[in-house]
Formats: sequence, C-alpha cells, structure tokens
Amino acid sequence: MRTIVSKTNQLLLVTSFLVLVAMISNAAWAQQSVESKTFVVIGSATVQDANVSTAREKAIEDALVTAVALMAEELMEVEALVENFPQLNGLLFDQTNKYVKEYKVLTETATDRSYRVIMQATVFGDKISKQLSNAGITKTEAVLPSVLLLIAEYNLDDTTPRYWWSQNEESLESVAEAAMRASLKEAGFTIVDHKKAREEPLVNWRTMDKPDLTDQEVAELGTQLKADFVICGTAAASTSSNIMGSNMRSFTGTIAARLIRAGTGEKMLNLMRSAVTVNDDDVTGAREALEDVGALTAQAFAEDLVVLLQQQAGKPSVVEMVVRGTGHLSYYVKFRKALNTISGVEGIRVKEIKPNEATLLVEYTGKTQDLASALMLQDFQSFGINIYEITQNSIRVELIPG
Repeated sequence: MRTIVSKTNQLLLVTSFLVLVAMISNAAWAQQSVESKTFVVIGSATVQDANVSTAREKAIEDALVTAVALMAEELMEVEALVENFPQLNGLLFDQTNKYVKEYKVLTETATDRSYRVIMQATVFGDKISKQLSNAGITKTEAVLPSVLLLIAEYNLDDTTPRYWWSQNEESLESVAEAAMRASLKEAGFTIVDHKKAREEPLVNWRTMDKPDLTDQEVAELGTQLKADFVICGTAAASTSSNIMGSNMRSFTGTIAARLIRAGTGEKMLNLMRSAVTVNDDDVTGAREALEDVGALTAQAFAEDLVVLLQQQAGKPSVVEMVVRGTGHLSYYVKFRKALNTISGVEGIRVKEIKPNEATLLVEYTGKTQDLASALMLQDFQSFGINIYEITQNSIRVELIPG
C-alpha cells in the first residue's frame, strides 16, 4: 500500500502556469503552420419588414463571424481575445470572407420575427495566424527551463550513496531521480539526459566523482551540460519495525535537495521532503517510498520556482476566485475593497457574474495559499468568509452573514 502523493496533473497545472506567467518571451508570435478547422455554428437575424431574404443573408453572416471567432479562440488565450477585441473586429470579423474556405447551410428555419441557420464552415487557420502576427498581436511563448538532476541515493542496504556521475556507475539512475525526471518531463520541462551527458568531452568526470558537489561545481556542470537549473541532493530509504499483528512494515523515503542556477551558482531553493509507504516486501516498499518522495519533491520545486520567477520577472500570477453570496451586495462591495488592499494584489477583473456568485481574476504576486491566508486575516465586521477550496491557481470563497 502506498501513500497518496501529488498527482502529475497537479504538476502540469503548476508548470503550465509557469509557462504563462513566469517565463514570458516578449518576442512576437512566431509564424506556425496552423491547420484549417471545420466548425458547426448557428447564425440568427431579425426579420424586418417581412424581408426574409435579407434576414437569411444576415443569419449566414452571423454564423460566419462565430466560426472565425472560434478559430481565433483556438489560436489565442481568452484574455487576449477580450483585450484585443476592438482590433479583431476590423481584422477578422468584418471580413470573414477572407478567412472562410467554404461553408454549407445544413438547415434553416424562419418565423415572422427571426431567421436562423445551422452551418458547417471551414476556416483558414494559417491565414488568421498570419494576420494576427502581422498585426502585432502576440501570444505568450512557452519557454520552460531545462533541468539537470544530480540525486545521490541510499537504498536500504547501501552504506555509501550511488550516483550517475561517479566513475563506475555511468548508466545508473536513482529511483527517486527517475521519479523526478518522469514527473518534470511529463509536465513539459526539458531534462538533461545524463547518459548523453557522460559523453561530453569538456567535463572532467574524474574530478566530479563525489556525491557532494559544491554549489560552484554544480553550476559549472550545469553550464557545460546546457541546463538552466540544477537540482542536486541526496535521497534515502529507511524502514521501521513490523506493524503489529502483520508482516507489513512502513518505509520512509526522504530527499534533501537544493536548486542551483547554472552558471552563476545562485542557490535559489532548499527543500526537504519525505513520503511513507507500507509493504510486506523490503525491495518494493523502499522503491515505492523513493518514487513517492521523488514525485513530491518535483512538485515542491516547481511550485516554489513559479513564485521566484514571477517575482524576478515582475509578473503576477492570475488566481481565479469564485465568490458565493454576492446577492448581499454590500458584503460583496466590502469584500472587493478589502481584496484590493492586500499586499501583492495588482489587479482584479470580473470574469463571470451569476445569480449570487461572481468569478474574479485576481492578479497576485505570490502563492495562492498566501492570498487565501491574507483574506482570512481581514476584518469584514458585518459578515464573515468561508474559504472552502484552494488549488494552485484558484480559490473558492463564500460570504457569510455575521
């Protein structure tokens, strides 16, 4: 039986967030080969003065605008679509004939007041992409850092750590390091292949044959192997006595590691994490504990690195905040005012409004948990709040009468 650790999907959310707000490229959106796409859309128009023919044409035009808008949404973030909407009207929506390859009316219906059509329209993705690029409407480039992993490992029977950069174990990959590699790679990081790295002629591997490298040695090795960051440290597996009344034993995996910026040797993060598993087999139990702590450590590094890079780039993250109880308008107004005074909050936008509920997009420099903690410290006097869900990039709040 294994302990439940953070899933890869959570790490994917973190690193996707990292791509969007932490490591932004300011260059214009590079031209890409974008395929055409077919959409089924509905168009409608008002029948005026019993002129059904004109209403039909307007309904078709309305459907074509929708199809082009859907293609634009495929190529842009929703926020960029909203921000550039006035410009997009002239570029795309007022001249849909330039971007629609072909269309076919599937069915249509008319009443005394309205005319509606259901259409199938194929839209040129490459033409829209080129127009956006020529207009200087940029798209955030996904640039994830490359990472070199240097994890020396003690398994249950090891008296000395084993590590892949030693003279005698060139092909070794520790269990914990393998788990870290898999999680980070699946999330989109570029992981330096240490097997290929051993072929690098510029590295004096003999001088590197020790489990504990200095920060400067780590930084130099990272530079030579073309890594942006290096995660280095030690992983260990240990066991306790049998669980009473069974053959099962608990196994603990522990990692103590630090994050070093290649080249400069700047120590950016220090972390220690542990994970516990239960098994009746020593080999399996130890391996599972090391795998779990490896995945846990990978997520922890990703989360903290997000905040660091945001701060260095001066870019706030975007936290989606769902607020229930907005039917009490005075509560909601006071809540918005208090939220705007919290240190690190740089802007608030309304994403959606429903009866008794509002969704806000909060630009915040820091961890989502810190924002939630700051909210709990606010004195709203006439009402209280219940924060009933926190994820890496969202908070759900309920306003409660005092």
